Amino acid sequence: MSTTRRPDVAELTDETQRPPGIWVRTAPVRRRVWPLLSVLLGALLWWPAGFWGRQPWLHLPLQGMKGDLLLLGTIAAAASVSLVARSPWPRFVIVLVFSGLGWLIGPVEARYPDEREILVIILAVGAFLGVVLGARGSKGPLAAATVLAVVAGVSPASWPHGAPLAVALALPFTVATWQRVAPTVLSVARILLTWLVFGVLAMAVRSGWGVLHPKLGAGSKRGAIRLVAAAMADFLRTHWWGAAEGLLRGVAGWFWVALAIAVVIGTERALTAALSRRSAPAPGRS
Repeated sequence: MSTTRRPDVAELTDETQRPPGIWVRTAPVRRRVWPLLSVLLGALLWWPAGFWGRQPWLHLPLQGMKGDLLLLGTIAAAASVSLVARSPWPRFVIVLVFSGLGWLIGPVEARYPDEREILVIILAVGAFLGVVLGARGSKGPLAAATVLAVVAGVSPASWPHGAPLAVALALPFTVATWQRVAPTVLSVARILLTWLVFGVLAMAVRSGWGVLHPKLGAGSKRGAIRLVAAAMADFLRTHWWGAAEGLLRGVAGWFWVALAIAVVIGTERALTAALSRRSAPAPGRS
């Protein structure tokens, strides 16, 4: 007759013997505090993420000739909000309220036919794209790193774009293990490539929008869109390599910062694992 018994302490694995870490112990508090904190942080990030150094506080570049800044800045701002505010309604409210506030306090300098309508369309498209891109950031460190790379690539703000890129390149090491060296390296390369692609696209948008000027007769909104699209395609066809090299040179020093952050993350994880093993009861000891 066979009997079943509960496993002794000696038969437990090291993983089950480890006491819960501080991240696990503080999970209930974080679940209660983070929703409100994320909304406040998202509201604080909206304007600096997209328009710092480009416009006065909370103002938007509401001019037809600055449509590229409005589009790229709104994408970066909305993506930053979505990265920290993980619930759909807070994202929507923050983006809508601050877009409307920027529209009201910064009067539209309408000098051309349908300029107000065009600016509204640009603002709506930028907000939609930013929310969609930023929403992926809640899926984990790698997804958050991708969103940071997108924001660093497209934002026209004047803060150092290498700073969020450095954080993005270091985030894959928060989930790295000795058995996952190759996937971690590939994740870092993918994040760097994402930043380069969006950075070059942002430069193409600015170059394409640069062909519009008051003396150029585009004929209609569709004509203006065709001119911008053609100029963007020409830039991507002829200058993509030089643009990518320029972007890399501009942030070369920040790669060392990313390496330093990665070393700190790896050291902290190693120390935490060592302390957990040391504090765990030895096999056979009750």
